[in-house]
Amino acid sequence: MQELLKEYFGEIALLIYILYPLIKRLWNRLNKKGDAAPKPEKGAREARAPKRAQRPPPREPPPAPLPPAVPQRSPEADFLEAARSQAQTLKQEATRLLGRAEMDPRLQRLVPSLRDDLLGRVDAIERSLGGRPTMSTIADDTTVLRGLALLLRYLQTMARQRSYGGSTFQADADKMADACYAPLLELARVQGLELRSSQPITVTGDWDLSIVPRFASTRVAPLRLPVGFENSLWRWPAIAHEVAHDFYYSLDGLEQSLHQRTGLPTEVEMPESSAELEGAWLRGLFGAWLPEIFADVFGTVSLGPAYVESMARTFRNPDSPQHTAVILQDGRLMDEHPPARLRFFMATRVLHHLGRHNEANDLWERWESDHSGVRLYYLPLGGQWVGLADETLHSIASSLIDVLVQRAWPELEGFQLLNIPGFAYLHGEHAEVRRLMRSLARGETVNGDVRWIMAAAVLAAAAQPSLHNSILDAARRSIVGIGEERKMVGETKRPSEPQSIAAQLVTSLRQPRALEEAIALGAALTPYRPPRWRRG
Repeated sequence: MQELLKEYFGEIALLIYILYPLIKRLWNRLNKKGDAAPKPEKGAREARAPKRAQRPPPREPPPAPLPPAVPQRSPEADFLEAARSQAQTLKQEATRLLGRAEMDPRLQRLVPSLRDDLLGRVDAIERSLGGRPTMSTIADDTTVLRGLALLLRYLQTMARQRSYGGSTFQADADKMADACYAPLLELARVQGLELRSSQPITVTGDWDLSIVPRFASTRVAPLRLPVGFENSLWRWPAIAHEVAHDFYYSLDGLEQSLHQRTGLPTEVEMPESSAELEGAWLRGLFGAWLPEIFADVFGTVSLGPAYVESMARTFRNPDSPQHTAVILQDGRLMDEHPPARLRFFMATRVLHHLGRHNEANDLWERWESDHSGVRLYYLPLGGQWVGLADETLHSIASSLIDVLVQRAWPELEGFQLLNIPGFAYLHGEHAEVRRLMRSLARGETVNGDVRWIMAAAVLAAAAQPSLHNSILDAARRSIVGIGEERKMVGETKRPSEPQSIAAQLVTSLRQPRALEEAIALGAALTPYRPPRWRRG
C-alpha cells in the first residue's frame, strides 16, 4: 500500500486540489437551502392580520320529524286480496254469460252449468273468503278458482261455437250424448246412485276425441270433439264410448269396486323378461285395460252392431295388419288401450250376448279377411317383439266379457246391463233401427230416439257407402238439437180398410198359424216404445 502511495502521490494530491473546492461549495449550498426562513414575532403577526368577527358556535339542527308509521301487511292479506279480486272478476264474467244464455235458446244447455256449477261455487268461495280465512283456506280457494276460470273459458268457447254460424252440429252432438246417458241417469235417479258428473257438453277443438269427467270438481263433463267430427257417420257412435267413460269415473265407488270384483289390478308394469309372461301377468293386463273395455261394452250394449261397425271403420288397417295387434306401453306401465284387434273381438262377443249372432260373425269374418295372417299379439320387450298367442288373450277376454254382461252389478243395485230399462240394444230396438234405415237410405227425415237414428244411419251407410253423405244429412235433419225449435216430422200413416173388431177376431181364430205370424210380424213392425220403469 505504501508503495502505491509513493508511486501515485502526485496524482492523488492533484486530484484533491481540484475536487476539494467543488465539494466545499456544494456543501455550503446544501446548508443554505436547509435553513428555514425566520418567523416574525407573534405581535407583528397579529398586527398584520385583519380582525375577523367572532362567529357564534353553530347550532345543532333540530331533529328531523319521524315518518308516519306504516303498518306492515302480512302475506296472508296480499293473497286474500288477490283471491277476492279473482273471485269478483270471475263472477262478473260468468254473470254476463249467464244473461246471454238465458236469452238465447241455443245456449240453454249452458244455463245450469253457469248458474249452479260456476256461480254457485264462486258464491261459496266468496263466503269462505269473507271472514278471516287461514292461509291454507286461501290457497285451497285459489286453486278452485283457477279450475273454475278454466271451466268458464270452456263455457265461453261452447257459447261462441253455438252462437255463430248456421251449423247445428254442437246441438245435435249434445242430443246424442243425452240420449246415450239418459237410461243411466234414470237408473241413478230411481235407485239413488250418487253421480258426481252428469252433463256432457260438446266442444270442438284441435284435440282427439275425449271427455273430461267432473271438470273442475263440477258435474260438467266437456266432451271434446275433433275438428271435422260431424262429417263422418263412423265417428258418431264414439259419443257413447265417451259417455261411458264419464259414467265410469263419476259413479261413486264404481272403478274401485269393479277392480276388486274382477280381481284385476289398476296398473300393470312392463315385464323385464319373457319369463314373466305367464298366465297371471297376462290376465292382469286386462286390469290396465278395464276403463276402455268398460266403455266399449257400454257402447256396444247401447248401440248394437252400429257401434261395432264404426269400430271396424275406425280401426281397420289392411296395409299393416300387425299394427292392429300391437300392445302399447306408457312409460314403464302398460297403456290403457287394448290392441284394436282385441277390442274388436270383445265387441263382437258382446253382440252375441245381445242376440245379434249373424252380425257378430259377419263383422269378425270381415275383420279377419281385411287383416289376414294375424294370429299373435305383439309386445315390445327388450328392444324386440314378443308374440303372444291370440287364443290365450281371447279366452281371458271372453271370460271377462261374460262376467260384465251376464252377471248382476252390485254397483248398479243388482241390475244386469241388459236389464237396465231403455239401455240395451235388443230385438225391439233392432226392429226400430231396421225401420229407420229404409227411410234414411231414401234421404228422408225420421222420428225416433236419437240413438236409433244414428245407429240406423251407420248401418244404412255401411250397406250403401255411396249414400253416406245423404244418409248423414237426413240423420242430422232428423235430430231435434238442443235449443232448436224444429218441428218433429210426422210419420205418414196408411189408411186401413174399415173392418169391425169382431170380424177381425173371427178371421184370426179361423187361421191360428196366420195369427202366430201376425203376432211375430207385429212385434217387428209396431212403432218402438222405450221401456219404462215400473214402480212397485
